[in-house]
Amino acid sequence: MILLDQLFNEYRFHLLTVFESIGIIVILILFISYEIYRRKTSKAEAELEIAKQQIAMGNESVLAMAKALFLKDRNTGEHCHRVAYYSAKLAKAYGFSDEETKNIKKAALLHDIGKIAIPDAILNKPDKLTPEEYEIMKTHTTAGADLLKGFTMVEHVSEGALYHHERYDGKGYPKGISGKNIPLYGRIIAVADTFDAMTANRVYRGALDMDQVIEEIKKGRGTQFDPELDDIFLDLIYKGEIDPKKIFEMFRDRDLTEDIQ
Repeated sequence: MILLDQLFNEYRFHLLTVFESIGIIVILILFISYEIYRRKTSKAEAELEIAKQQIAMGNESVLAMAKALFLKDRNTGEHCHRVAYYSAKLAKAYGFSDEETKNIKKAALLHDIGKIAIPDAILNKPDKLTPEEYEIMKTHTTAGADLLKGFTMVEHVSEGALYHHERYDGKGYPKGISGKNIPLYGRIIAVADTFDAMTANRVYRGALDMDQVIEEIKKGRGTQFDPELDDIFLDLIYKGEIDPKKIFEMFRDRDLTEDIQ
């Protein structure tokens, strides 16, 4: 009996030692796991903060450039805001995610940034441009693309500036490319830009009435505009999601320092 007690006590001692060792190992594993989690969380939070700062810097840069154009020519500045709104609406209906929609909104806001390089006498001429003046005006696409080509905080931003006057049939400028060879940002902004040009008062003419505008958009299907985008944009007009009168009121005297998201 005494021998059995001794064996039991010895076994219990070894068992407790094993359990204690396992407990220590478990505690160490839990501590190490927590420390790894804490460090990963801290790193993720730091990376998130950096990303937020980069986005904020990107927004400030976009607004600074947009404001520079606005100060040069208020009409062009307001036009760019409306085109950004229309482009975002069209892109969202086309299937862009929320982040992609925000991005094209910023790109569209800067699509005419190259007009900073156009002389005021041409930019604000109340009469039809001469062929020579028109050739100078057309350079705002390449000038804008050159200005934005190193700006990496907004994806495809230089594409919006360079390609928004290309036509689906290849008769546009500056490259004369056609169809799907025109980058998507250029094709989307082209519809929005033309629509706003027709619905706005210009120095050389008044705004067209909506029936005429709709007919021009229809006429441009497959010639000036991507057919699919043309159909989507017309559908947005018919649904009342794009209403120039409301948009003009929305952007009239708009403060360009506000958040563009």
